[in-house]
Order: sequence, then structure tokens, then C-alpha cells
Amino acid sequence: MYDWPEVRDATADLESALQAALSEALALEPSRVLDWPEHLDLATAWTRPEVLLAQTCGYPLTHALSGRVRLLGAPHYAAPGCEGPYYCSQIVVRRDSPFEALADLRGARAVFNDGNSQSGMNALRHSLARIAAGKPFFSKVSVSGGHLASLAAVAGGQADVAAIDAVCWDLACRYRPELAGLLRPIARTASAPALPLIASLRFSDSQASLMAATVAAVFAAPETRKSRERLGIRGFTILSVADYAPVLSMERDAAGSGYPVLA
Repeated sequence: MYDWPEVRDATADLESALQAALSEALALEPSRVLDWPEHLDLATAWTRPEVLLAQTCGYPLTHALSGRVRLLGAPHYAAPGCEGPYYCSQIVVRRDSPFEALADLRGARAVFNDGNSQSGMNALRHSLARIAAGKPFFSKVSVSGGHLASLAAVAGGQADVAAIDAVCWDLACRYRPELAGLLRPIARTASAPALPLIASLRFSDSQASLMAATVAAVFAAPETRKSRERLGIRGFTILSVADYAPVLSMERDAAGSGYPVLA
């Protein structure tokens, strides 16, 4: 989910290590493990029975994918705002804008990556719910299609604010400093478990446990240290679906405050 061009080689190296370890753990012939077809729509592909390993977002996990995939756990990211298997979003504005606090954003233009995003939509909605007081908060809300596009929209003046996954914001600061330099965070959202690694339901409980332990070992192995450092990964925690309750709590809290839709 964080396969930016600047870190694509590190992602490929880590994927290769995971593939080899999982193949050995599950006694799979290497020839049976195929590369991910890039043309596949993610929302459809996540539930395909042949999926060995993939990463999704906590919002789909608790909604469209509920009961349809095996949850293994979540990586630990080194980005500011991340702790253990938890992450948050950075609420960013243009560096030269007058906004200093969330309340200042009333009447501003917001952009978010996707309606099924925990980091871009659900966390932002939750952060604004109480100060919105049951009324539309922004003058305009638009969908960008991705966090990088949201960053570009705010930097370019097409929008005033966006909630950006803390890992994406860290990647922007490290690998696209000219873009990040045009922006600044003014707040952080509440935390939730980070983007989960999932597998197909075709795997049994015991196989899923073995897979989760294997992923944890790969994410701690000295051999993957360099690629993990490039990606900001420093560990892995095995999680249950119940651990993702904060995602649903944020949604319920926003609705309970009279702000069920980011508007």
C-alpha cells in the first residue's frame, strides 16, 4: 500500500523475502506463487481465494472485507505519529495558509483520497465531528484518488486541507521534500491499528497463525533490515479483527455527534 516509485525496489526485496519464507512455511512449490497482477482492482482482488498475502486498509477490513479475508496483523512503522502497530493521520495545510487549528478550517475546502479510507476519510471525519456541531463543516469536499494526489491538491491550491496517512507523510518528507516543504501539519488524528496484512480465507486457522509468525520473523530478520529501513518498517504485531474496533468507534462517534458524512 506504500509502494511509491522511490521505494519500489525496497518493496520488491521485502516481497521476495516474504514470498520465500511463506512458501517454505506452507510447503508451497515456488512455481505456484505468482506475482500480483497489477491490472487487478484491489477491492476485488483482496477477496480472491488465491491471495497468499496482501495489504489493505483498516476501513475496508472492518466493512467490505469483514468475514471475507484472514487477518494476520500489522507492521510497525517508524513515522512520527506511529507507535507499535498503531498509526494516525497528519492533517496538513499549505505552509503559507492562515490555518493554525482545526476550528480555523470551517468553510475551507477539503480533499481526501477515498471514501473507504481510514486515514484520509474516517479519521478526519472523527477529528471534526464535535466541532462541526451536526452541520456541514467545509465549503467543498472532493476525492483525489490517493494521498499523493491529496498532497498535490493542497500544495497547488486546489484544496485547503487533507488528512494524510502518517506513513505517507513521512515518505513525502523523506523522498519528496520539495512537495512536503509546501505543506505543514496542524493536527494529528486519533490512532488506530496500521494497515493490515491479510490472506485468503482458504487458509485454516493454524495456517494463518503460521503465516503471521512467519511474517513477524521476516520483519525482524537482519537480512531485510535495509529494505525495511527504506520503507520505515521496524516490526510486526499479530492482531485480531477485534483490535480494529477503534476504526468502528471513530465512525460511531462521528455519527453520534451528528456528523455521519465528511462534509
